Amino acid sequence: MRIKWYGHAAFLIQAQGVRIILDPYRSPDRGGHAPVGDSADVVVVSHENDKYHSHLGQIPPPFHLVRALELPPEGETFRGITFQAVPVFETPERLHGDEVTIVYFRAEGLRVAFLGDLGHLLTDEELGPIRGADVVLVPAGGTPTIALDDVPALLDAIDPRIVVPMHYKTPKIDLDIRPVEEFLARLPDDQVVTVGGSEFAIDRDSLPERRTIVRLDFAR
Repeated sequence: MRIKWYGHAAFLIQAQGVRIILDPYRSPDRGGHAPVGDSADVVVVSHENDKYHSHLGQIPPPFHLVRALELPPEGETFRGITFQAVPVFETPERLHGDEVTIVYFRAEGLRVAFLGDLGHLLTDEELGPIRGADVVLVPAGGTPTIALDDVPALLDAIDPRIVVPMHYKTPKIDLDIRPVEEFLARLPDDQVVTVGGSEFAIDRDSLPERRTIVRLDFAR
């Protein structure tokens, strides 16, 4: 499996011969990220936010679209990969209108959880489908997503082996969010691997024995 971070919450995951793009943003008005621009077999959006998470106009067609807010409980299968969602909220108040999702799937023997714009700790029911995920893509910039002080408890509850921070302040994003260094400061006992690029490869045999943060550069 190859995981590439475009910037903000947008990723390309390649597994089982399928190119999966998650949460594409709209460029350039998000502060400077270039368009995603790559082809995809399937585009998955965790919720509807055309500026930051669900812009489809800069990805060349054709591609299959999965809107996670509309997924049935059993999910949707595309070319052997089943995409499922946990309904959650962007804010701890869990107000109507703040609905977002966690997207999760299994490919090449790895369980991946994309936390999207999650804004709160999880109940046991919400946690159940992603507990023990191998790879977690987690918002790392604080509010309006999950508060940085809540991140250690969240990751302890999920218990992943690989953590990829996203959705944090960089020179390319115009949101009032925090830099990744503040996320890392909350997790002083975790190993940190700085890739020195925008992508990395992982398989079942190369999973680290203890939780490891993989820090990527944005590709766009």
